[in-house]
Amino acid sequence: MNDADLARTVQAIFDADDPADGLDRSDGLGEDHHVESLRIVPGDDGFDDLEVTIVGGGRVVRRLLFDRTWRAESGLVDPHACAAYVVAKWRSSRLDRVRPTYAELELRRRHAGAGRTRTGVLEAVGEDGKPFFVHVTPQEWRQFAAGRPDPVADLEKWIGARWDDEAHIVFFRGSFHCSVRAELPPVRSRLLREGATG
Repeated sequence: MNDADLARTVQAIFDADDPADGLDRSDGLGEDHHVESLRIVPGDDGFDDLEVTIVGGGRVVRRLLFDRTWRAESGLVDPHACAAYVVAKWRSSRLDRVRPTYAELELRRRHAGAGRTRTGVLEAVGEDGKPFFVHVTPQEWRQFAAGRPDPVADLEKWIGARWDDEAHIVFFRGSFHCSVRAELPPVRSRLLREGATG
C-alpha cells in the first residue's frame, strides 16, 4: 500500500465512525469534531508529514510526522495503527491547549495526585486513598463559579458528601451531583437509597 492509499484508508476509518474499530474517541472526535481530510505532504526537513484537517467549532490543520521509514520503525504499519496515532496526537494537542482551571489548581493543592486525565475530567485521591473524578468542562466551571465567593469550597461539599460507591462528581443542569457513574444524568448510590428506605 503506497502512502496515498494509506491516507485514504485511514480517512475511511474516520468516515465510518464505527465503535467496533477500537479507537478512543472520548474527546469528542467523531461527534463534536470530524476528520475532514488527510493528505501526505513533504516536510521542510525532507521527511513526509500527514496533514490532518479537523472541523468542529472551527477548522484545525495539524501536520504530523508520517515518513514511511519512520512509520515502519515506529510500528505504524497498518491503517488502524495510523488512525490511533492521529487520535493520540489529537488528544495531546487538546490537553496542551487547555490551561488548568482555578478548580483544577485548587484540587491539586487540596487533594493528592489531582490533575486532568482528559478534557473535562479531573482525577484526585480522596482521604480514603481511593480516586474520584470531577467531570466539568472549563465553560461549565465558569457557569458554576459565577457569583460564588468560593466555588471550590462549594465543590468540596459534594466531594465530602460522596458515598463509598460514588466515584464521580458530575456537572448536570447547572450544579454538581455525586454519582456512581460518569455518564449523565447522575445516579446516586444504592447505599444511600437503602439507607433512606431502611
